[in-house]
Amino acid sequence: MGTNQNPKEILKNTVAPSTALAYLDPQYWDERFSNEEHYEWFKDYSHFRHLIQAHIKPNSSVLELGCGNSQLCDELYKDGITEITCIDPSAVAVEKMQKRLTSKGFNGVLIDIPAHICI
Repeated sequence: MGTNQNPKEILKNTVAPSTALAYLDPQYWDERFSNEEHYEWFKDYSHFRHLIQAHIKPNSSVLELGCGNSQLCDELYKDGITEITCIDPSAVAVEKMQKRLTSKGFNGVLIDIPAHICI
């Protein structure tokens, strides 16, 4: 599942939308990210670090689309990459990430995308 949580606990706390189209609704994401601290959709950075580092150098600019509450940009920042832009349609996700990263000294760009642009 890509998180450090117990998979049964994740399923209990995660409410999937009633249809796949609901994933396009920023309100779904705002609600989800209001209640969820961290989730990696596939695997966490440690599984891909060796692949990413082969192509991204500390002076690279990185754009993370749909950052949600992933910790990818935290990990990239720890590896010395400082030019990071994170974009998500959820204002809640962006606000929480901004607070988390600012406390670590990150001064990159985080942007929430207006809903009408996402559709």
